[in-house]
Amino acid sequence: MQLPTYYDDPDAPEPNSLVVAASAVVTDNEGRILLQRRRDNGLWALPGGVAWK
Repeated sequence: MQLPTYYDDPDAPEPNSLVVAASAVVTDNEGRILLQRRRDNGLWALPGGVAWK
């Protein structure tokens, strides 16, 4: 399910709920950062997720 993106959009509707979400920066002893490839857009991102009811 693709959600609309309203980042910095002055015409975005008023929010009507809050969503709990978290991300994490995970490193190893060499200072490398763990990234995951997103399924929705193929970009690399920090691991994280949303807590749905």
